[in-house]
Amino acid sequence: MGEFRLTHLRMPEVVEGSFEVAVFPIGSTEPHAFHLAYGTDVFAVERFAERAVAEANKRGARCLLLPTLPISCNENVRKCPWAMSLQPRTLMDIVFDVVTTAGRNGVRKVVLINGHGGNTHVLQAALRELASKSNAFVGFTEQFGLSADVEAEIQETEETGHACEVETSVMLYLAPEHAKMEEAKPTRIRKAIFSDPRSIFFVKPWHIYTLNAGIGDPTKATVEKGRRMVEMAVDRLAQALKELSEAPIDELFPFKD
Repeated sequence: MGEFRLTHLRMPEVVEGSFEVAVFPIGSTEPHAFHLAYGTDVFAVERFAERAVAEANKRGARCLLLPTLPISCNENVRKCPWAMSLQPRTLMDIVFDVVTTAGRNGVRKVVLINGHGGNTHVLQAALRELASKSNAFVGFTEQFGLSADVEAEIQETEETGHACEVETSVMLYLAPEHAKMEEAKPTRIRKAIFSDPRSIFFVKPWHIYTLNAGIGDPTKATVEKGRRMVEMAVDRLAQALKELSEAPIDELFPFKD
């Protein structure tokens, strides 16, 4: 296939595309310490999705890349300057509408690529609700989950998760123009009152949890670390998209004997 980005296609090309899978990247606009841009989650997930879909289509898939959603769930970050946020129900409704739009255009396979940790449980809840309300297959994936084993091999710091060594490495590889490394510095997070952090889950108030809206030591980030993580994630997602694209929707789908 040629061009696969909906925003770059003209209507005759869209009509002739015969797409099997719609891929929907979801980012976030929020502070990322002092060295990364507010749009980090948007730039990273969009550029990752472009690579993964391009590779999937090169392998024979028929995927259409939808526009990236730049605002999502950040209610726990709302006291940080200009952290843009949607209510969880709003994000779920957006996902429902995108899935409905895909189905209206003959595509019953949709994959969400999440680029923001605050969305994980909300998007999974959306999938559970859609399972009883839609005849579409809706899948969910996250770039960092796709390369978790590589991340474990390369990380030098214990604390990761936001504007950290890992995320900064990905940005140095995918969007270096939005990483100002001379402003990168180690930070610390405050520990919860619970002796065992696994005992109780709670949503972290970000303005208290971290000193500069970041986590860990981004000075340990490198382009090579980012390259290894991104390329592994691209390969794995591209293969999954190819398999999804080629699978017929029958009585066993998405399973096989």
